[in-house]
Amino acid sequence: MGAFWKILLIAVLIFYVFYLIIKWIFRRKMRKFEEQLEQFGQEKTNTETETPKNPRINPNIGEYTDFEEVE
Repeated sequence: MGAFWKILLIAVLIFYVFYLIIKWIFRRKMRKFEEQLEQFGQEKTNTETETPKNPRINPNIGEYTDFEEVE
């Protein structure tokens, strides 16, 4: 009966070690993913700020005319 408890204890310890390793790997992957998202957000804001704020308007363009339907 002592061998059963020894095998059970070893199995539980192995399971717990794998659980800790997977948890550690998952945290590292999530940190990398968050950094990539942050960089993507910074790139997006940089491209938005590069657009001109006052686009040039051609003064030769005529007025807007609103046409009404005639029945």
